[in-house]
Amino acid sequence: MTDGTLQTIDGRPALRFERRLEHPTERVWRAVSEPDELARWFVAAVGWTPALGETFGAEGQTGEITELQAPHRLAWTWGEERYSFELQPDGDGCLLVFTHVFDTRYGPAAQHAAGWETYLDRLEAHLAGGQLSEERAHDPIAELHERYAALFGDDPGPGRRTIAGMGFRDLTLEEGPVLRLERRYRHTAERVWRALTEPDELAHWFPAEEGPPEVQESEPPRLLAMSWYGDALRFELRPDGDGCVLVFTHAFADRDTAARTAAGWDRCFARLEALFAGQPMDAATALELWPEVHERYAERYGVDPEIGRRAYAEHSST
Repeated sequence: MTDGTLQTIDGRPALRFERRLEHPTERVWRAVSEPDELARWFVAAVGWTPALGETFGAEGQTGEITELQAPHRLAWTWGEERYSFELQPDGDGCLLVFTHVFDTRYGPAAQHAAGWETYLDRLEAHLAGGQLSEERAHDPIAELHERYAALFGDDPGPGRRTIAGMGFRDLTLEEGPVLRLERRYRHTAERVWRALTEPDELAHWFPAEEGPPEVQESEPPRLLAMSWYGDALRFELRPDGDGCVLVFTHAFADRDTAARTAAGWDRCFARLEALFAGQPMDAATALELWPEVHERYAERYGVDPEIGRRAYAEHSST
């Protein structure tokens, strides 16, 4: 479930992604070279023509087109990093190879690789005539990062912190009050259902120290509703392509505790995604990022952060 490999080019670390696309070379060439098309899927706006030797600015850095052989190869620099797209016909489609020679000062290989996977997913959606938002494309990034960190032997800590800081992946607070999370997984509803219901799987991510919830309604693998200390938990699953979408809601009584509760679920879902990656994360590791995640939720929801701070201090002292 990962496309990237880690290589060395001219003594520097490089990521290489290879994907077969169900579109002719000429169509994909437009998508990877024309600014209007790149704007629909790439990581940033690109102000090039492109033309060989052309320089351009992006995100405060200067880049230069170093190779241009339409419709087969486009290479450029951006700051100290190097990138290239290569296209070769393959039946009625084409083979895309994307290479990124990167600087580890801007993040470890696993973090870069997980990010590029999300943008290549956006490219495929664009070529298919659809639009995959940046936010939705990042739904699987935590799982992807865990897979790549294990594959490359990277310390997962820096990437986990970056992903935990992506506010657009947060649970939302709705009237009720109700916390809500909608997330797409690259797994079938049946696979996710097992993680929601089987004790051996729940032990890797559900807040077991709070005690087991009481099941109120169960329609495998579509709906699971539970009562948990007087609160209502609801998990709804629907198929989506070769994966599924999970909608989680938690209805509770005291809005003042929203940030504390959301930060807890945020860390639980980080553990769930590590489980899907085959790299289970223990509760203590997940909770290392709880304080900064909680502060963001408190600010976002407009609640007093002291409630969560006290709860975390009490938990840490036990």
